[in-house]
Amino acid sequence: MPFQDEYSHMKSRLSRSIRWSACLFCLVFNAHADTPPSTSKNRSERTDPAAKAETKNNKPVFIDAERIQGHHEYEIEARGDTELRRGPVVSADQNNVPVKQSGNAPDSAPLQPQQNYTLSPAAKDGPASGLPVTAAESKDDASVLAGVEHLPGHLEREGEAQLRSGAQGGQTGPVPTPSAPAPALKDGSRLAMPGAGTEPGKNKPVTIGTEQIWGHLEQEGDTRLRLGGAVAPGDEPRLVALKDGSALTAPSTKPKKKEARPVFVSADRLEGHTGQEIDAIGKAELFNGDQFISADRMKYHQDTDIAEAQGGVRVEQRGDILEGSQLKFNLVDKTGQLSDPNYRLKDASSRGNANMLLFEGEDRYRLRQATYTTCPAGDDDWYLQVDDVEIDNAKKVGTARKVKLTFKDTPILYTPWMNFSFSGKRKTGLLAPLYGYNVRTGVELTVPFYWNIAPNVDATISTRAMSKRGVALNSEFRYLGTTLNGNLIAEVLPTDLDTKETRYRVSFGHNQTFGQHWFTRLDYNRVSDDTYFRDLGNTMNLTSRTNLLQQGLVAYNRNLGDNGTLNITSVVQQFQTIQDPRNPITPPYKRLPQVTLTANKADVLGLDFNLVSSYTNFSHPTLVSGQRVTFFPNVSYPMRSAFGYITPKVGLHHTTYNLESPGSSSGVPQDTDPSRTLPLFSVDSSVMFDRKTELRGERFTQTLEPRLFYVYVPFRDQNSLPNFDSAKTDFSFAQILTENRFSGSDRINDANQLTFALTSRLIEADTGKERLRLAIGHQLSFIDRRITLDAPSTINRRPDFIAAISGFITPTISTDTSVQFDHSRLMADVVRSGLSYRPEPGRVINFGYRFTRDVLHQVDASSQWRWSERWQTVARLNYSVLDQKILEGLAGLEYNACCWSLRFVVQHLTLATQKTTTAAFLQLELNGLMQIGSNPLQVLQRSIPGYTRTGSQGSGTVEGP
Repeated sequence: MPFQDEYSHMKSRLSRSIRWSACLFCLVFNAHADTPPSTSKNRSERTDPAAKAETKNNKPVFIDAERIQGHHEYEIEARGDTELRRGPVVSADQNNVPVKQSGNAPDSAPLQPQQNYTLSPAAKDGPASGLPVTAAESKDDASVLAGVEHLPGHLEREGEAQLRSGAQGGQTGPVPTPSAPAPALKDGSRLAMPGAGTEPGKNKPVTIGTEQIWGHLEQEGDTRLRLGGAVAPGDEPRLVALKDGSALTAPSTKPKKKEARPVFVSADRLEGHTGQEIDAIGKAELFNGDQFISADRMKYHQDTDIAEAQGGVRVEQRGDILEGSQLKFNLVDKTGQLSDPNYRLKDASSRGNANMLLFEGEDRYRLRQATYTTCPAGDDDWYLQVDDVEIDNAKKVGTARKVKLTFKDTPILYTPWMNFSFSGKRKTGLLAPLYGYNVRTGVELTVPFYWNIAPNVDATISTRAMSKRGVALNSEFRYLGTTLNGNLIAEVLPTDLDTKETRYRVSFGHNQTFGQHWFTRLDYNRVSDDTYFRDLGNTMNLTSRTNLLQQGLVAYNRNLGDNGTLNITSVVQQFQTIQDPRNPITPPYKRLPQVTLTANKADVLGLDFNLVSSYTNFSHPTLVSGQRVTFFPNVSYPMRSAFGYITPKVGLHHTTYNLESPGSSSGVPQDTDPSRTLPLFSVDSSVMFDRKTELRGERFTQTLEPRLFYVYVPFRDQNSLPNFDSAKTDFSFAQILTENRFSGSDRINDANQLTFALTSRLIEADTGKERLRLAIGHQLSFIDRRITLDAPSTINRRPDFIAAISGFITPTISTDTSVQFDHSRLMADVVRSGLSYRPEPGRVINFGYRFTRDVLHQVDASSQWRWSERWQTVARLNYSVLDQKILEGLAGLEYNACCWSLRFVVQHLTLATQKTTTAAFLQLELNGLMQIGSNPLQVLQRSIPGYTRTGSQGSGTVEGP
C-alpha cells in the first residue's frame, strides 16, 4: 500500500509537470514564434538582435537573475536574485546601474515603449553578466514588473510572487525607469512578461494575490484579483494585503466604453482565463469603487464587465445594503438584477423586500412585488405593498404603483399610484390626507397637493370636504427672492350648506427691498363675514383674531455719518374688524396716511440728538376724524464709566390737530385746531457692583445694580384733545423707567416722580449665562397725577411698588413672576406669575396666574408628561375666575413607537366673539413617509410652553393619482 501511494503521488506530480510544461511551451512558442534564436555568449547571457523582432504587439522583456538557464525560444528558468523587465532596451554600467544605449530620453525619464534599449543585469558570478532580450516596438505597450522567490520557466511558482501588467492608459501607476526599478520583494527577485492576445490600448490592469498560482490561473489559497481601467496618479486603489503578500497581473481584453474603475476580486479559489472570465469560488468578494459585492460564488466577465454571483449575495454601495440569492450586474453601466432581494437604504433608514430588484443606473433601483417600511427588522408595524416601485437614491424620491398601505396588519390606504420623498425635501405631489372633526364643520377630509414650482417658489392647493358645510378650495402660494418674499392664502367655499352663501378668506403679505435704503411691505387680510373664523377657522390664531390688517408701507433709511441714522416711513392702514353682535367693539382708526420721521446723531461734542416727528390723517366712520402733527426733539448728555452712567435729557413735545368732525365722547366741546406743547426733563443713572461667589459647587458672579430715574413733565389740560391712538401701558419695570405711561401721542402724562430700582443678577462664571435675576422697584410721585385717558381728570397720587424674579431657581425649575403692590393698602394690584418644571425633554409642568384688580383673574395650567418610552399625555386648562368659564381646555394622548406615532387631542375654545367651539385631532405619523390625519402639533406647541415633539421629526411628500 505505501508503494502504491508513493507511486500515485509520483504519477500525479509527473502528470502535472508535463501538463504545465506543455502549456508554457505553447505560451513561449506563440510569443517568440517570429523571433530567431540568439547566439549564446555564455551560460548566463544570451542576446537576440532587436532588428529581427517583428511581433507587432509584443512588449520588450527584461530578465535579471543570479542564474539563468533554459531555451530562450521556449522557456527561461531564473533562480536567485531575479529581475525581469519589459519595455525599452537599456544596458547597465559596471556598477550595475542601467544606462541608456540609444534614444533621446534622459536617464531619469520613464521608459518609452517605442524606443529600443538593452538591459544587462548582474549575474551571480559577475556584475556584467545577464540575458538581454529584445522585442518589437508596440505603441500602446507599458512596462511590466514582478518579483518571485522561485520561478521556473513554465510559470509554476511557489512562495511569494508579484507580477504587474498594464497597457498604456490602463496602468496603475507610473512606468518604472531603469534608474528606479520596481520595489523588490524580500528575496529581491522580479519577473516581467508580456500579455498575449490583447489589443493594444484596450487592456486593463489585473492583479491577483494567492499562495500558489498555476499556469492557467487555477489557484488555491487566499486569493485577491484586481481588474480595472486607468487610475489617475494619487488616486490608486488600495489593496488589502494578503498574508503572504503575493500578487499576479494579467491584461484584460475588453474594449472600454467609458472610463472604468479598478476591480478587485478575492476568493478562496480562483479559476478561469484572464482575458475572458474569472470564476471566484468560496467567500467571493468584489470591490469596484464604492461598491462591494460578496457571495458564495462569483464569475466576472472581463470582456463585458459583468459580474454574476450566486448564493448569499450581498451588495453594499454608499451605505445601502442589498441582499439576495442571485445577481447579474454590469459594473460600468450599473445595470442588472438581483433575485429575491432584501434592501436597506442608509439615508432613509428604510428597508423592504421584493421578488426582483432591477438596477437601472447609478443609485437607481426598481423593485417588483416589493414592500417598503422604516420600521426595524422584525417589527413590521406598517409597510407599503407595491406591484412596482422605482427608487432614485440620488434624489431621495420614489414612485410606486398599485400601492396598499398596511398598518398593524390592517389595510388603511390604497392608491393606484404614489410618488414619495424619503428625505424630507420639497417635492411636487399629494401630501398625506388630513382627517378631523369639529362641532361646526362636522367630519372633515382635506387632501392637499404640493407644487414645487421652483427652488424659491411653491404652492399648496387643498380640497377640504366638510360634512356640515360642503367642499372648500384652499390654496397657499409662497415665493422668496434675494430682495423680496411673500405669501398668498386664498380660501373659498362656493356654497355653505348651512348659510347658503359664498364664503371666502384672502391673506396676502409681501416684503421687498430696493437698493440699500428703500423697503416696502404690503398686507391685505379679509374675510367674507364676521363669523367666518368661528365657523370655518381651524386654529387658535385664526379663531381669536378680531382686527384684520390691511396696509401698504414704504420706508427709507440711511446712516447719517458714523453715529447717526435717518428713517422715514409712510403707511396707509386700515382694519376689518370682526364683530360679535352681542359684544360689539369699536374699530381702530384708519391712517390715510401716516408719515413718520426719526433721526438721531450721537456724540456731537458729547451730546446725543434725537428727533421724532409724524403726520397722520385719522379717519373713522363714527368718531372724530382729523389730522395730527407731532414734533419731539430732545437732547441728552450721557456720561459713562466702567462702573456706571448718568444721562440727563431734555426735550420738547409739541402736538397740533386739525379736526374735521369736532366733538367729544365726554360731552366737552372741542376746538377744530387744538394744540399742546410740553417740555420734558429726565435724569437716568445707575452703578454696578459685582463679586465672585459659589453656590452648590458652582462658581458665579453676583451683581448689584441700583438705578435712579427722575422725570419731570408739567401738567397741561388735555381734555379737549381727541384720543386717536393712546392707551395706558401695563405697569412693569419697563414702564416705570420711561417718561410717559401712555402709548401713542395723544396723551402725555404729568410727572414729577422718582423711580428707584435695584437689580441683582447671578451669572455663571464659566459661560457668562444669566442664571437668575431679582429686581425691586418703587415709584414715588411728588404731585397728584391728573392726566387720564378719559375726562374728567382724576387725582391719583398712589405710589406703586413692584418686585420681579426670573430665571432658574434650580436646574429644572424656572420662573417669571412680577407683582405690583399698593403698599398703602397692603394689596396686590397686578400679578403675573409663571412657574415651569422641566426635568427632561418630554416632561414639563407649567403653572400660570394672571391678576389685575377688577379686570382680570385667570388660572392657567399645562403639562406634557412622558410616562414611558412610548406613552405620554398632554393637557391644558385656562380658566377665568371672574367669568367662571373655561377659556381653553385641552387633553390628549400620544403613543410613539420606533417607526410611527399616534396623537389624539381634544380642544375646547372660547372665541373672541364669546362663542365656543370644540375640535378633535387624530393623527397617525409614519416616520419617513407621511402624516395621516389632522395635525395637532401647532396647537400643542402654542398651548403648552416647553412642549417637545417626540417620534419622527418629519415626513415625506406623497403624490397620488
